[in-house]
Amino acid sequence: AETNSNLIGFSHGFATDAHAYYVPNNNGALSGYAARVSLSDFSSSGVEYFNLAETNSNLKGFRGGFVTDTHAYYVPFNNGALSGYAARVSLSDFTSSGVEYLNLADTNSNLKGFYGGFATDTHAYY
Repeated sequence: AETNSNLIGFSHGFATDAHAYYVPNNNGALSGYAARVSLSDFSSSGVEYFNLAETNSNLKGFRGGFVTDTHAYYVPFNNGALSGYAARVSLSDFTSSGVEYLNLADTNSNLKGFYGGFATDTHAYY
C-alpha cells in the first residue's frame, strides 16, 4: 500500500454511502490496522487508517465487519488465540479516540472466535 505498508492482509469489508471499510486480520502478523477509503476520492489521499491495537493490544485479527448509521463494527476472531474482543468505531471519528470495545468472553467464555456479524436497529450480532 502506498499510504502505509501495514495496510495489507484484510479479511472482508463493508461500505457506507461515503466510504469503503477494510477489516484488519493478518498483514504478516495479526493486525489491527483498520482502513477506510473515500468513495468520492478513491486515491491515496482518500485513505484514512489507524491501528486498533494501539487502543488495546487485543484488538487485532478480526474476521468480518458491518456498519450501522453511526459505527463500524469489527468481528472478533483470533488475536493470537480465539478472541471475544469486539470493537466499534464512530463513523464521525474514525480515529483511536472513536474506538469502543468489549470482551464478549467476559460474559461467557464461549463467546469468541466469531466469523461475520450483522446489526439490526437495536443490536449487534456475532
